[in-house]
Formats: sequence, C-alpha cells, structure tokens
Amino acid sequence: MTIRGKTSRRGLYGLMTAILVVAFVATQFEFSSSPLERGDVDELLALARRDDLNVVFILVDTLRADRLGSHDYARDTSPTLDALARTGIRFARHHSQSSWTKTSMAALWTGTYPHRNGILRYADAIPDSVFMPAEIFQEEGYVTAGIWRNGWVAPTFGFEQGFDVYHRPSTGVPIGFQRRESKNPYAKIEGSDLDVTEGVIEFLRLNARDRFFVYAHYMDAHQYMSDEESARFGSSYSDLYDNSIHWTDRNIAAVLAALESEGVRDETIVVITSDHGEAFGEHGREGHAKDLHREVIHIPWIIGLPFELEEGIIVDALTENVDVWPTLLDLMGSPALDHADGRSRLPEILIAAGRPDEIEAPPNETPLFAELDRSWGRADAPSDPIVALTLEDRRYMRVLDPERITAKTKTPTERPLAMLFDTASDPAERRDLLSEEAGDAEVSVLEERLEEILNRPPPPWRDEVGKVELSDMQKGQLRAIGYAIE
Repeated sequence: MTIRGKTSRRGLYGLMTAILVVAFVATQFEFSSSPLERGDVDELLALARRDDLNVVFILVDTLRADRLGSHDYARDTSPTLDALARTGIRFARHHSQSSWTKTSMAALWTGTYPHRNGILRYADAIPDSVFMPAEIFQEEGYVTAGIWRNGWVAPTFGFEQGFDVYHRPSTGVPIGFQRRESKNPYAKIEGSDLDVTEGVIEFLRLNARDRFFVYAHYMDAHQYMSDEESARFGSSYSDLYDNSIHWTDRNIAAVLAALESEGVRDETIVVITSDHGEAFGEHGREGHAKDLHREVIHIPWIIGLPFELEEGIIVDALTENVDVWPTLLDLMGSPALDHADGRSRLPEILIAAGRPDEIEAPPNETPLFAELDRSWGRADAPSDPIVALTLEDRRYMRVLDPERITAKTKTPTERPLAMLFDTASDPAERRDLLSEEAGDAEVSVLEERLEEILNRPPPPWRDEVGKVELSDMQKGQLRAIGYAIE
C-alpha cells in the first residue's frame, strides 16, 4: 500500500510500529543503478529555491573520521560514504561537541554548546520550548520520522520534538552476526542496524510522494557488530570496529538504493555525521565519554547532494556539529535555529568550490569547542567538567576550574589539568607542549577565546531543562549499550 498526501501522525505511527520484521539482506539493494545528473555550484546555490527537496539525515554512532577511505584510511571500510564524499561536500576537520552521546546530540540538534543548553548529565532533558530542526520541517509541511536505537536520544530526554514518528525498532540479531564480546553482562542491545534500514525503506515506500525528513540513527559501530560479509578485517577490537563500519556502510547503500527505487534520489539531500569517535588506547583509554582527545571528537560530516559534482568539494576550515543544522537550513532556504552557537558554513563551501565572489566577506576562523562532564553517569557526584578549544593548529584542553588554569602535570601518574597540542605537527596529540614549558605564551590567547565562549549568555529556555527520573528498565536499556550509570 502506498500513501498519497499527508499522513496523520497516529496513522503513520501505527504503520511504523508494524514495520516488517523479516530480515532482508542489505546487499540486495546495491547502490549501482543510474547515476545522478551532473551539477555545479550554481545548482548548489539554487537548492534554496527548490520546493521538492527531501532530507535523509544519517547519524552513525561512534564513527571516527579517520577510519573512512575519504579521510585516507588504508582499509576499504566505507565505499558508499566515500562515493558520497567524492561527488558531494566533505568537511575534513569536523568535530563533535562532546565524546558522550546525549551531550553531543543535544548540541547538534539545538546548535548550542553544552554549557549553554544544560544537557550535561544523564538525567538532563531538552525542554519542550526548544524549537528543533524537525519542527522547522514539520511547519514547512514535511512528513518527519526518526528511527533510532541509542537510548540516550529517547523521547524521555526530549529528542522526539517535531517528529510525526519517533520509533525504536527491535527484532533481534540475525543469525551469523558478529559482535565485540564484553565482560559487562548488560553490554548488548537488541536488534541490529538492519532494523533501522528496514524502517527507513518502509518509510520511503509509504511517504516518497510527500516531502519528507527522516533521521536514521545507526548503532552497530558502537556495538562493534557486523555480518559475515563485512567481517573481513580481523578479530582484534580495532578490526571488529572496522568490520562494523563496513556493515553500516552497506546499510547506507541500501537506503540510497531505496531512494533511487522510489525515484526521489535526485530530490534528496543525504547527510552523514556522528556523535563522537572511539578510542583504542591512544591516550590510555578505550571507548569514549572519558576525555576529549582527537580520536573521540574528530568525526565525519558529508553532504550528498541531489546531483553529482564533477569534483567533490572539500572544506578544510574547522567545523563542528553545532554548524550542521545552520548550514543545512541555509542551503535549503529554511528558517534558522534560534540562539545557535553554530553558523552556516556555506561561505566556506563556496570558498572551497572556488567561488569566493559569491560571499560578502571572508569568514573569520572561529575556534571549536567541546565539553564533557566526567560525572555524567553519577547522579550524586559533583560536576567534573573538562573542555577543549581548537583554534587553527592548536588544541587546548583543561579542567573547567578557574583556580587551576595554569596547573600542569607534575608526574606521569597525575591527571593532567591543562594540555596543549600542535595539531599540525602532532595530530595524534602525543606531545603536550605545556609539560615541556613550550606553550605557556599561547595559553593567555587561548584562555581569552575560551572565556569568551564560556561567558556567552544561555538561551532563554536554559532554565527549563528538566531532570528525568529514570526507571530501572530505562537504566537497564542504557546499560545495555555499555554505559555505567549509578
């Protein structure tokens, strides 16, 4: 059955909760049919005048940028994403606002930094008064759907605002899937990303004749999960992670194939990004939500256009997740987010495309900001925030305590209170310039920029941020994806 015209929220929800539970093989939808027509910068600028555009927004949880071929990774983990990057727009130096999902996702959807929006701890919830991107699309007449598997973006925490359907699928893990083993008995989650893909394809089948916005949140890279065909890189934790990226890439190929099958690929913008990366011992830690080093905040941002550029646009300017929605809404000629810290990166896109004449003035390079309250999972613990500021080729990290601004590590076992890295000569962040007394002169400049960000007034809804009392079941579901909650 194909639905024509606007579908009611209740009817659409009923259809989505009855999504097919018989697993299909994602590779049967090979992204190899008729290519898109060629386009250029003029067509990019014309997107804001089109009235037929759809958006597929894909969030690949726990995806490091440097594990993709488009970012020069040696393994062929991501052929689909690489193809989108080659003919679309890729932001080469893109970062998340945190290394923990809820804080990062709240920053992405609201366009605001964590300390301004107040979503810092596990019980924090986005208030209803925030006007979210899905609500903008909803007001413009789009059918909107979110299909997610990570409990940190559950309706409990306010992430469902603006979605006609906000659905968490679960059908069980298909036979033959591989996943990382964990000593944590809760560290597993029902289903696989195949369930998300099936949900998106079914949504497209029912709603491709309407203008639509669909958000798909993939989780298998977080779980190190893959099927037999994608289990091609080995059996270490790092290998399993690469396998899972390849598996997720195939799911994305299936979504693109479905867009083509429904005849709407040339009317759809496809966006790829992540909430954070993943550590494999680079700084003595595994996983994420523990620090703000490059491996956990350098993530991809790719925009696949409704046409193919002969040569993809690579934006080398520093960008961050609070910029994602300001940029997309600007490209589409839609209303902007209120009170955003991020800004549209259309000027940087045009500069990278060789069309600086299209902008009024060159944009100033603004610093990137990331934040993590390391007590996010402990209800009764005092806050323990750390921040990171990236400006040009310097990354400055410190605990958020004004009395310890200039404190440095005294012994190898003492927790660093402030660190400074040269991201050009030392991208892996191995050499702390402050520990060598080599960066003291730069700290005052970086501190000035940091204080400017920290002292920005909060948005008017900041005082309305709620505290959610999680049930034992909800805590169990969050523990199921490996998080320790006290």
